[in-house]
Amino acid sequence: MFLQELEETIKSRAADNAAHSYTAKLLHTEDLVERKVMEEAFEVCRETLRSEINGTLVAQESADLLYHLLVLLRKADVSLDAVLDVLKERSAE
Repeated sequence: MFLQELEETIKSRAADNAAHSYTAKLLHTEDLVERKVMEEAFEVCRETLRSEINGTLVAQESADLLYHLLVLLRKADVSLDAVLDVLKERSAE
């Protein structure tokens, strides 16, 4: 699945120099990725609250949110599989 591949790419970039890797910068700059997740979540909500929703913009902002959330999960040492397991448990209830 592509999200697991993206998670692996983020993991591999964690050791990169922040000057050369946006992902490394997000991981190594205090509270940067947290602020980006909040910003991207706001942008998704903003796009869906418009009187005429542009699906392309919603998809673009959602992609940004998913990427930044995966980086935040990496920073917190939480795997995507752990999140998916929680969702599976909840859907079985």
